[in-house]
Amino acid sequence: MTARTKPHELDAMPLFAVADRVAELLKATYADWENRHRAECPCRSRRRTDRPGHRAQGTPSESLDADPEEDGRVPCASACEHEVATDRHVGRLLERIDSASHRPTVTEVSAFVRMVPKKDRPDMARHLMIHSRVACTDLEPRCANCPLVSFCDTGRSRVTSQRVVHTAVDLFGGAGALGLGFRRAGFSIVAAIEVERNAAQTYRLNHPGVPVLEATVEKITADRLRTWLPNLAAPAAVIAGPPCQGYSAAGARDVDDERNLLFRHVGRIARQLGARSVVVENVPGLRRVNGVTYTDKITFSLRRCGYRTWKQPVALRASDFGVPQNRQRLFFIGVKPGIDLPEAPPPTHTRPDDSASDLSLPQTPSLAERLEDLPRLEPGAGAERLRLPNGRVVLNSQAMAHSPRVVAKIRAIPAGGGPISYRRLESDSARTLVAGHRALPVHPEQHRTITVREAARIQGFPDEYFFCGPRSTQPLQVANAVPPALSEAIARQLLKSLDAA
Repeated sequence: MTARTKPHELDAMPLFAVADRVAELLKATYADWENRHRAECPCRSRRRTDRPGHRAQGTPSESLDADPEEDGRVPCASACEHEVATDRHVGRLLERIDSASHRPTVTEVSAFVRMVPKKDRPDMARHLMIHSRVACTDLEPRCANCPLVSFCDTGRSRVTSQRVVHTAVDLFGGAGALGLGFRRAGFSIVAAIEVERNAAQTYRLNHPGVPVLEATVEKITADRLRTWLPNLAAPAAVIAGPPCQGYSAAGARDVDDERNLLFRHVGRIARQLGARSVVVENVPGLRRVNGVTYTDKITFSLRRCGYRTWKQPVALRASDFGVPQNRQRLFFIGVKPGIDLPEAPPPTHTRPDDSASDLSLPQTPSLAERLEDLPRLEPGAGAERLRLPNGRVVLNSQAMAHSPRVVAKIRAIPAGGGPISYRRLESDSARTLVAGHRALPVHPEQHRTITVREAARIQGFPDEYFFCGPRSTQPLQVANAVPPALSEAIARQLLKSLDAA
């Protein structure tokens, strides 16, 4: 075990925990490749191939071919085989992801693999082989497109040493929605902090090349970040979406909730890093929580850290930016002296119910239109990777399994009605997405709660965005996210101010 700092904690972490994260990421990353290119059993004969270092751009099925000049076997196993031999390429990858302080022998690699549950070992070794030959080659490692870069000294060094003008550090990164909007606008996310494991895995998978640190923001300092990322320069922006549960109308709104004060660390970290700007996003409920005005507290906190701010945060409505939701989000922006505060972003779409809106803009699609090409599902039907008869694969499309009693209750709920945990969506737009009891709202037409993919469509995530972790944890990842279109609109305005300075 190497003594180098681990990405998921600032202190050393047991090897089995590293194996667990790598196994989950690899399984999610290469599942579609596995579906399209089933590896043959290792006892089958295989054709001679070029050396791995010369086929980094090859297909996964080509990467699974055995190299006759090596002593190892292809790590493929039948359903009943769990002891899987590996070769030097897997060893090289394990060395890079901080799993060994020296190039491990086959025995040591096998010990690493055995830390994964038996049913997952063949896939673990197979995916390690794919990755080590396709992305993590000796000749040209593809660190900027690697979901394992968080675990790799080489990768973290390479991606943070790139000369990029508009960089951002993402605090309270969640599933990566705020970061997605900033990336679309032209920012490069050089580091993200997220304490919840499944959300961190989702961030890594969908933002390959971005190092994600699993840690509480309270423990983060600029010095400790730079210990993990030695080449980390002063970012253009620090962006953050602190937990909203203490402010939300759907929660207890307790002024003593410790999460309500986590925003204080955003300005502190931005100041320590020397960031040129800072962006904080949250729900409108923080304006006043049982007599406490948190808008003033957040504004004062940013000003105390040396940033000029708007007098009041800007409220953006999702439906003004092409998202079929009436939800609003508040954005606080601070900039260093010498940088002009950006203007509030103008709407990009017109709402069907807004007669005063700009008719030259495209109309925001209805919620029904956003969902119309997704499959109809009975409760309990679907899959995490649902392959349709036409060959199309729909991700995170597993419907919740309701009992007949619950289905009968759902059937009686009218559009817009029902309790907060089982509110039926209306076909034009949603008020907001609430993940009550780990379930999402009820489908506007079908008698079940919506799938994670349907919720992601409503939020504006791209269809290829995959949410990791157990099905029970995915709804919160989607529901807690800011619609990426809103963060993109803010990021574009901020970019104009940074470029003009």
